Amino acid sequence: MSCEMISSRKIDYYVNDPYAVIIDIRVEEKYKKAHIKGAVNFEYELLSTELNRMLRNGKASLEFRRYFGDRNKIYVFYCDKGAVSLIVCDKMSKLGYNCKSIVGGFDAYKGGMR
Repeated sequence: MSCEMISSRKIDYYVNDPYAVIIDIRVEEKYKKAHIKGAVNFEYELLSTELNRMLRNGKASLEFRRYFGDRNKIYVFYCDKGAVSLIVCDKMSKLGYNCKSIVGGFDAYKGGMR
């Protein structure tokens, strides 16, 4: 699969797309304060642990499967500035997921928020 970097201006294209899942990997406090409309929160620390486990032995937790159970979907990741989400995107693509990372992260986004 692929890991693509996308401009923060393109994220609104994925907000209402039923085939896309927007994942905020920042800490829950930041997510609760403001996030991209429709995004779900899966904190980086937990996600990183899950990805490392899957890359080692191929086993995923129930929570991971609940968020990432459909490999046909597009997963759009963002963090504060874009660097951490790019790392996650790369690991997810190695596991067969179609992923995108927002260049500049949440700090660069100017669209609809909650």
